[in-house]
Amino acid sequence: MQVIIVVISFLSAALGVTVMYNAVYIPSVKLILITGLIALVTYFTIKQLQQSKNKKLDKLMSISMTLFGAMFIASLVYSTWDIEKFLSRFTMMKLTLILFGIIGVYLNVVFIRAEISYKKKRGNQRIEEQPNKSYFEKRKEEKERIKRGEVRIILGGSTDNDDL
Repeated sequence: MQVIIVVISFLSAALGVTVMYNAVYIPSVKLILITGLIALVTYFTIKQLQQSKNKKLDKLMSISMTLFGAMFIASLVYSTWDIEKFLSRFTMMKLTLILFGIIGVYLNVVFIRAEISYKKKRGNQRIEEQPNKSYFEKRKEEKERIKRGEVRIILGGSTDNDDL
């Protein structure tokens, strides 16, 4: 179910970017915001219900939300642009869409690469620590050592008593 939602949201974001760029249809700011929020809330709700952790789906959803963000800003620029003598609304909308789309996708890729690099480096440095043993496990091991006749050294204590 998560895969379907991610694919639908990514395809709708990609289709929205191409439709906006070609000036076939410029959706309103509210429509883009509501669509993106519905996709995001649905994805995280199903993710919590299924208790699954799929990093690839998270990354693809992040890219689709970035595209929704670029569409949102471009639509906002289109609806508020008043300097028609300098650049037309369509031109400014296209520039904004391209600029924010490329920067957003680039930052997602940089984040993914940094995460991969960090995990490789930390994986080489990580030393697994043994879990702490309970008092009863320690006591049981101590009794077994005594039975085997192993030499024990206890710091801070002495088995010899000079007072006798």
